[in-house]
Amino acid sequence: MNYHVALCSLGCAKNLVDSERILAILKDQSFLLTDDFEQADVIVINTCGFIESAKKESIDTILEYAALKQKNCKVLVVTGCLVQKYKSDLAREIPEVDLWLGTLDFETIGQRLTAMLHCCYREPVGADVSYRRCLTTPHHWAYVKIAEGCNNHCTFCTIPQLRGPYVSRSMEEILAEVRGLTQNGVKEIILLAQDTTVYGKDLYGRPMLKELLESLVKENIMWIRVLYSYPARIDEALLRLIAQEEKICTYLDIPMQHSEDRILNAMGRPERREGLMELLSQIHSIDEDFVIRSTFIVGFPGETEENFQKLCEFLEYAALDWVGIFPYSQEEDTPAAEMEHQVPEDVKMARYDYAMSLLSRCSANHLEKWVGKTVTVLVEGETGDNDSHCYYGRTSFQAPDVDGMIYLKPKEKGDILLPGDVVQAIVTATDVYDLMGEIL
Repeated sequence: MNYHVALCSLGCAKNLVDSERILAILKDQSFLLTDDFEQADVIVINTCGFIESAKKESIDTILEYAALKQKNCKVLVVTGCLVQKYKSDLAREIPEVDLWLGTLDFETIGQRLTAMLHCCYREPVGADVSYRRCLTTPHHWAYVKIAEGCNNHCTFCTIPQLRGPYVSRSMEEILAEVRGLTQNGVKEIILLAQDTTVYGKDLYGRPMLKELLESLVKENIMWIRVLYSYPARIDEALLRLIAQEEKICTYLDIPMQHSEDRILNAMGRPERREGLMELLSQIHSIDEDFVIRSTFIVGFPGETEENFQKLCEFLEYAALDWVGIFPYSQEEDTPAAEMEHQVPEDVKMARYDYAMSLLSRCSANHLEKWVGKTVTVLVEGETGDNDSHCYYGRTSFQAPDVDGMIYLKPKEKGDILLPGDVVQAIVTATDVYDLMGEIL
């Protein structure tokens, strides 16, 4: 008998890659994949446990799907970061769950489910199945995880507890996966790790991101995008390679977290305000069209009103293209959770709201520089009715899910674009986070 499996993936893109791997493992072992949770024999929930809001969402989702065990669901499986840290507590509080798998053992899911359901186990066929995935992203772009875990131990972060130490994948394995993806129509490869700039140091004795990129540009790829590059490890050689290679998006995601030295030190970050400013200056001196995304935390323990105002001044002066702001989350078992001078919740949220308001004004101004320029657009879909019908997509300076879009009016009535198509367009106007354009 073939059993139907439905999977719910929560959290970040790195979690999504794990979910895609889980789907491939189950598909290889004769399970049938479905998105109909009410009819699924097996429900798998891949949880996130990074911050408090993510934990709550994961718990709520588990309880929601546990109710389906009264209908068709035979086995409820919960995996991911939340399980890695709280497995014993969860198992005691939610007995409806049949199988708990942490981040380090989810690859055994096929064998365990087979045993539980008495399915006919079938060994995967083929040599290159060690990192197979069933893509859940659109067919024209995909995330590729180049490493797992983290060694940075920032004082606010639980990732080393949830994901373990930093472990790089071999360059050969990554290249093989990328070739498989591009042969199936993927045009954009997005490289992921908790820290991409330290990639390869554990395997090769030194960071090898530059060498990995030099190998990837030889493949049949339109765009290569690098996410989560730690500022202290970005060097001139890497920047020049990104600027020179047409296939590599001149887009850097640099999580800076704060601008003030005292707060950065308390966070366990090696960077300092002066060094961050020097890095931004260096990046734009190499290529003025470099697009920079970053994330910042407000309300970290000990952050004074003066520290916050200095951060806002930094955000205005730095003129970053895309910014994410997060109120500090006091996570248990982290050094920051035990620090004195925790910022009250209402003060954190007030600072968050102020910073977001500031950034919305800054974003609109930053996008103005693209008006009148010709850009390459990777089409994502269409929206609107007959009168307002348009297509939407992304340029090389817009990462999926976190940045804005560009909306395109059809050149002529009846023109049809499909997801994955590539067109040239001229930018005609801007919104707060999005662009408008005309197809050339």
